[in-house]
Formats: sequence, C-alpha cells, structure tokens
Amino acid sequence: MKKIFKITSIIAVMFILSCKKNSKDGFLSEGIKYNVSLQTANVGGLLYRSGAMITDESTKPLEFSIASVKKEDGSSADFLLNTTIDTYFWNGEYTSKEKTTVEVDAKRKKVTRPVLDINPVNGEIFIYPELLDPTKFPAGVYLIDIRVKNSSGEKVFSKALRLSVKFAGTGDYFYQFSGVDGKVDAIAVEFKQIDATGNKLIVHILKPDGSPVNPARLSGYDYATAGNDPDLKDWHNLGPGNPTKYTVFPDRLELDVNFPLPYIAGKRITIDQYNNGDINGAYFNYWFNFAIYKPGTWDITIKMTY
Repeated sequence: MKKIFKITSIIAVMFILSCKKNSKDGFLSEGIKYNVSLQTANVGGLLYRSGAMITDESTKPLEFSIASVKKEDGSSADFLLNTTIDTYFWNGEYTSKEKTTVEVDAKRKKVTRPVLDINPVNGEIFIYPELLDPTKFPAGVYLIDIRVKNSSGEKVFSKALRLSVKFAGTGDYFYQFSGVDGKVDAIAVEFKQIDATGNKLIVHILKPDGSPVNPARLSGYDYATAGNDPDLKDWHNLGPGNPTKYTVFPDRLELDVNFPLPYIAGKRITIDQYNNGDINGAYFNYWFNFAIYKPGTWDITIKMTY
C-alpha cells in the first residue's frame, strides 16, 4: 500500500512539474488567422483596418510582425515595409465636438510609420489615411505573411491575408456624389486648384444656364439627433476649426480654411443643402461628400440641372 502511494505521489509530482513546464513553454496554435482572409482596402484618404487576428487560445502575450509581402504573381513587395509615411497617433479620445485645430492637435502626435503597418499586440494591419501617393503603395493584390511569437516559439503564417488595394480618390481631393431630391435632376461638381498658395475655398453655385445663385438662399440640413447641438451640413460646418472665415457674396462664397479638409484625415465632409422654392419655383435638395488634401486656393463649382 505504501509502495502504491509512493508511486502515485511520484506520478502526481511529475504531472505537476509537467503542467508547470507546459505553462512555461506555452502554446502557439496552428489555427491563428484573420477572421476574413480575403479583404479589400480602399485607400487614399481613408483608414484601412484588417481587424485583429484570432489567436485560438494561444498563450499570451503574443508578438506579431509582417514576415514578408508578395504581389499576386509571387514577386516581392517587401519595399512596402521600408516605405514610410507621416501619420498621427492619438493620445486622447476624438469626440467630434472639438471646435478648433488646437484642441485636435492636443490629442495626437505626428509619427512616421510604414505604409503597411501592423499592431504588434494583436496583428491588426493598418494602411493610414495620409497615404495619397499611389507610387508609394501601388494598387493591386498583395499576399501578406505574418510572423507570430510567444513563449513557446514562433510560426510564420504564409498568405495569412490576401489584400486587394484600391485608391478611392486622387492625391489632391476626393468627391462622391450622394443624391438629389425635388426639382433638380443632377449636379456637376468641379474642384479646381487655382493657386498653390493660400488657404481658401471659393464656392460657386450655378443654375443650368450658368447664372449664379446667391449662396445665402440655400440652407443646410440639420443632422443632429434629438437633444444634440445643431449639425448643419453646409459650408458653415467643415469640421473642427473650419472655416476660419466665412464671407458670402451675391455670386459666391469665400472661405478661409485650415488644410487638409477635413482637418482629421480619414473623414469626409458632407454638404447637404436645400431651397424651398425661391430659386427655381419648387423645393430642391442636393448632397455630396468631399475632402481636399492639398493646400492652396480652390474653386468649387456646383452646377445644377433641372
């Protein structure tokens, strides 16, 4: 009986030691993956995020890095790991209630990061909204290998992410038509940089015959939810700190601004204006989204068809 107890005790001790050894060595799963392994990144003024990797009960902490990048034809695209861009890391919460650029800048700091970046804690891939130059990150399909390390060792997950990269706009500005309503059939919106200097927008709104509309006769829709401050989607409201000056003339608006517009990369400005009938005899409404990345003096012409 004592012998059996002794053997049992030895086995128990060995089991405990084995558990401690396994705990120390850890576990690194073969099943680590992205929730969606085939993704599309619409970049050029927009932030792309892949989402964190699923770690399948692997021992933490884990360390993630990009092992290599290849194009769809198998050729190397590791140049992306050495190509950098200036972006911002936030050290405070952006609430969208900031009124000035000073308030915004107090909550973030400028950093230089790879154009294809990864969070080393959870494996999330980033492409930053400041990426506007397609020569830095050509559009196409990329296969990304991810290296994962923990106390048990490391593994490289080949082709963990297949990423199709597309540019959403040019390197100077972005425009997206959204809709029209009432007595207006369409709008044509033209963006033109008329001077590389200055920080100004000149906005013209034209009738079908090319004659100007007095901007004061158009109102912005209020997007605020019940109980919130007004959120009028017109040229008075161009995001934090913008415009710094608003001047209306009978045939145009002139706005002094801080570029980029909006001041926070990755966002869009919505213009949603209407008139109740004193321009063309009936209610009409048009709306669109835009962003301007390049400083200067810009002319924006909105020509209506009705």
